[in-house]
Amino acid sequence: MISFVDPDRYRSMKATGKLPSPKGVAFAIIKLLQRDDFRVPELVRLVQSDPAIAGRLLKFANAAAFGRTRPIVSLQRAIVALGSFKVRDLVIGLSVMHSHKSGQCTEFDYAAFWGHSLATGIACQELARFAQISSEDIFTIGLLTRVGELAMASLYPDEYSDVLIAVREKQQDLAALEQQRFAMDHRQLGATMLAEWGLPDMLIQAAYHHEQPDVAGFPDGSRLQTLTHSLNFARSLAEICMADEEARWSLLPGLLTRAARLGISGDALNDMVDRMSRRWRDWGATLQVRTQELPPFAEILAASPPSRRVSGASTPEQSGKPVAPRLQVQLLGIPAAELPVLIEQIENLGHLPVLLESSPEGLKQALRQPAQIVIADMAMPGLKPAVFCRILRQTAAGKETYALLLASPDNEKHIIEAVEAGADDVLVKPLTVQTLRVRLNTATRMLLLREEIQRERRGIMRSTGEFAVAHKRLLQEALTDTLTQLPNRRHGLDFLASEWAFSQSNALPLSCLLLDIDHFKRINDTYGHPAGDAVLRQ
Repeated sequence: MISFVDPDRYRSMKATGKLPSPKGVAFAIIKLLQRDDFRVPELVRLVQSDPAIAGRLLKFANAAAFGRTRPIVSLQRAIVALGSFKVRDLVIGLSVMHSHKSGQCTEFDYAAFWGHSLATGIACQELARFAQISSEDIFTIGLLTRVGELAMASLYPDEYSDVLIAVREKQQDLAALEQQRFAMDHRQLGATMLAEWGLPDMLIQAAYHHEQPDVAGFPDGSRLQTLTHSLNFARSLAEICMADEEARWSLLPGLLTRAARLGISGDALNDMVDRMSRRWRDWGATLQVRTQELPPFAEILAASPPSRRVSGASTPEQSGKPVAPRLQVQLLGIPAAELPVLIEQIENLGHLPVLLESSPEGLKQALRQPAQIVIADMAMPGLKPAVFCRILRQTAAGKETYALLLASPDNEKHIIEAVEAGADDVLVKPLTVQTLRVRLNTATRMLLLREEIQRERRGIMRSTGEFAVAHKRLLQEALTDTLTQLPNRRHGLDFLASEWAFSQSNALPLSCLLLDIDHFKRINDTYGHPAGDAVLRQ
């Protein structure tokens, strides 16, 4: 059940003029559609008065997600195709976005907010068939699902900055802090705003509960439960789109679990995310919203965990034995006078040193086929150490390698550059056996940890894939008649509700045809129920 903001308090908020709201054409469209006698030509004239909104609606109507083979060039055709009330909802979302791309709340990242919201809306469109709802409706609610946070930042810029700092630094729950500070939270405020703007109750319910869909209490398998979980998945995918590489990697298990909950298989998820990220960047350019380039989702899944840089002040190991199996250690650019001692130390520690030539060919080999550990001298000829590390990390195999650089005491500037470029650690010469032992043991532990994480990750992916298949099968069974394998009554009622909503929003007639088999009871009475069942299956 939704807890709305008290009406008197909400009116006071509106009176301040700070509450995000549709303006101009969007506000006029809301007023027009509140009339029972409005006509489509009136709506067309209103939309035509704002060329920016008109262009975006045409683009939206022609989006590939709607599966139309011929482009729509007429604004009236676009409005008829989308439906008047869907046009209203889309214009509301686009208007609020256009009017509130900046604000006074210093800790609220407006650009990131709209980048995330747009990604959520686009991801929702990809989920329309899972949520059993039109892609136009689900796009709008995805775009506006966090509008309550924007409203909080607009109403209380200074106080909300303090709340956001506490959430970020102390890992506290946002809604709980909002309740303590303002006696309401962003979910309540957002739901109240969406209700005032006339969005359907089902969409408002899903937006209100999407952060914690499991405690919403919706019936299992219902459209509302599926829609709420779809919004939750879309938000998780949007977080991955906005995150940097390190944060993105940690968000993947949650996304895979949510995908499995919706019955989305691994291959389908790869295609969906890649398609969504392309459309996100395309719409971001049109709407002037911050986006970023994403690698193919299959590469994101296959990537190694981000490097964890190791401090030079590691605790020395008490034992002289290596803590892991024998590893290959490539040596690159090491001065000839230092090589014999270094090779001997590596062998004594139980690892296999591999000498690479200090030449372009040696560099190519190190970059093309890096070993588990690479030790390179910062004074190597022909290539700066920072450049070497940067190029190494750009290769698939190089991301797995533990890069250890050797430096002279006067190379502090280059040491910082190398670490920032991707070096895992730097050793200052002259080396001692104890120092080298500590670093190689640390490197070994890091490599084993990465391997363990990869193994766990593969297990998660396998489990979520199996769960997705099982969930899809159970959902299919729930909506299918076991005897005839035709869609059952539950499926029919859900489909009828969807078609009824579509006909209502587009002012279109709806016909329903009921078929009955006459005198079928005679077959059961004459030949028995097994024979009757066989006839039905045929």
